[in-house]
Amino acid sequence: MDLSGNKGLLDRHLVAFFASRTSPPEALDLARRWAHEIAKTDKVVISGFHSPIERAVLNILLANGCSVVVALGRSLYRNIPEYLREAYSENRVLFISFRDLSRQNSASSQMRNWCVADIAEDTVFAPYLSSSQLSTLHHYLSGGSKRVSVL
Repeated sequence: MDLSGNKGLLDRHLVAFFASRTSPPEALDLARRWAHEIAKTDKVVISGFHSPIERAVLNILLANGCSVVVALGRSLYRNIPEYLREAYSENRVLFISFRDLSRQNSASSQMRNWCVADIAEDTVFAPYLSSSQLSTLHHYLSGGSKRVSVL
């Protein structure tokens, strides 16, 4: 696992957030409301922030001065993306890479999701379709000892 940024964020209460690229219509609104609520806490959200809903959550968290852990399904960035530079310079971002790939792919995204769920204390899913790959992850995590919920 490669890290870049504020490694101290791993010592805080981590909440994994997952949203499918294809979600039911209500998912975006529910995720936005959840993001505004979690932003009022001292918890740190960890996610790939790759799907449109995850990006919407990221934007809310960053706008509210929250810290985040960005889990990549590829190697660490050589250049921090523009939309994360300010938060990174303010020590509010940690990048984690689980794979040394130049580009993310479906398999690396799945591995990233499982690793994220493993290191988080709680896991939250935006509503997803039963055909989503997230359903397998949700089903597995629901049988464990960590808190798992769907918005």
